[in-house]
Amino acid sequence: MRVVARLLTIFCLLPVATLAQVPSTMDTSHYAPPPDSLRTLDSTYRARKAVLDTWIRAQRSVAHPQEDFISVYLMYGGYLQILPRDINQFFSERALRPSPKDDRENYGTVDRSFLLGAQAQLSKSWGIYVEYDLTMKFANTTIDSNYPGLQGAEESLDFTEHSFVVGGMFMFYSGQFYRLRANGGIGALIVLTSETESPSGASRNASATGYQFNFDVLNDFRVMDRLSFTLDLLARTVTTGTLKTSDGKAIDQPFGNRKSALSIAPTASNVVYGLAAGLVYYF
Repeated sequence: MRVVARLLTIFCLLPVATLAQVPSTMDTSHYAPPPDSLRTLDSTYRARKAVLDTWIRAQRSVAHPQEDFISVYLMYGGYLQILPRDINQFFSERALRPSPKDDRENYGTVDRSFLLGAQAQLSKSWGIYVEYDLTMKFANTTIDSNYPGLQGAEESLDFTEHSFVVGGMFMFYSGQFYRLRANGGIGALIVLTSETESPSGASRNASATGYQFNFDVLNDFRVMDRLSFTLDLLARTVTTGTLKTSDGKAIDQPFGNRKSALSIAPTASNVVYGLAAGLVYYF
């Protein structure tokens, strides 16, 4: 029995002594997974990223325009009609036409019209917008009347409007590739005119301030993820005071070879309607 007990004691102590003689060489602070594990983790990351990228592309491809928060647009008025009644009569008198008052209702084509604006869509059906409008019209004619000093003279008048409008937007329809909305707003404007008479060389500038109402119907055609082509119907109503020169005189006063005043001191009030086309960029 004593022999058996001694043998059991030796066998129990032997593993402990053996482990005590083996030095510890593992430093866990500098542990790195084996290369096979790194390749596995990298492959998993790439697979998950590919799935996420595919989901993002799918969401963007089916996103409706109403999900865009802010957009910036630039448009050109290709065919706009303007009716400035006072200026029509005023210029008709200057050019010695036979019935100046009958020319008040004559529409003319706007020579240049640019619209630059931004819109913030606050919900799926409405938002707000700001817009800068530039409208320009040029008129000139050669007088063939026998009026003393004016026969053969060339009379010209350049008309420019700068307006800044703020207002609201309402969405009628929105789909993946098309949306229909209406803008309405009010803003301030300044109108500038420049008159010349040749060959006398006479020239003068005048200005007037006022306000403008906008009403637009906008057709938005999505062509890229962040870009649309827009074709819009525009309507403008402008009301101003009398056009005056820098010294405060109305432009009905004598000018150039004309020695008498005209019958009307014109305002720059007018109405405009027509078409514009441009691009919209979505942030």
